[in-house]
Amino acid sequence: LQRVFLYRSCNKQLRAGDKKRRYERGCLNYHIKRCSGACCGGVTKDAYRKRIASLCRFLSGQKKDLIQDLKKEMQAASEALQFEQAAALRDMVEALEAVNSQPAMDESLAPFVPNIDPAQGVEALREALGMMDPPRRIEGIDIANLQGKETVGAMVSFVDGLPFKDGYRRFKIRTVVGQDDYACIQEVVNRRYGKLLEEGEALPDIILIDGGKGQVGRAAEVLQALGINMDRTVLLGLAKGEEVVHLPHGRPSPGLARRNPGLKLLMYVRDEAHRFAQHYHHILRRKAVFGE
Repeated sequence: LQRVFLYRSCNKQLRAGDKKRRYERGCLNYHIKRCSGACCGGVTKDAYRKRIASLCRFLSGQKKDLIQDLKKEMQAASEALQFEQAAALRDMVEALEAVNSQPAMDESLAPFVPNIDPAQGVEALREALGMMDPPRRIEGIDIANLQGKETVGAMVSFVDGLPFKDGYRRFKIRTVVGQDDYACIQEVVNRRYGKLLEEGEALPDIILIDGGKGQVGRAAEVLQALGINMDRTVLLGLAKGEEVVHLPHGRPSPGLARRNPGLKLLMYVRDEAHRFAQHYHHILRRKAVFGE
């Protein structure tokens, strides 16, 4: 429902005539399209009231009537050549119609969910990494190939310790010939975070690379070249089997024990990035072999 109606969950006191709002930066919920950004001028007072009124109608059991009214608004916007507004209403209608439906899950896309408490995981990472606040958003990056062929990169996004599927991204490697995981990591990191900076989007709290010191070092070079402050966006590496957290620039590992909830959460992110990268790689391999 928050994705549909974009209502805010913060407790900020807002005034419509406050000119300082134009300088306010939207929080993570705004950037991941879970809030309309009332605090930063992303929505007008009247438009926000209308969204909340629609939410109240839905919660009071008027789903069918609400959808019919939204369809009428969509038709009127289309006839008035307000196509962006019509498209937004169409997406809202489709989302509302899908609420309570339970489509079959594609098992190849379903992540393995370990037995961990997400809240404990992010709090443990905050303590281990000396962060002021628990890391709300973690992005994990991995590379997949077979002898240097059909090389792909993948990025998964976790919010509050849980997978955020809308934030997943896939990358077909463009600049690297042959098997060079270091160069592939550099390309994916540059494309992902260069684009976020270009579009003015929020950076994650933690970037996790599937790999050891070498991969982390290459990723750090790219982030430095982009001008990203790695005190605010923490770069980590976690190689399979070792389960030791690596930091850039020779900084000592925080030494998380195997049972530490923070390490378990990082392993979850790392393994999900690996699964997602392998899934994309297999798609390209099938296309290459069978011409699908």
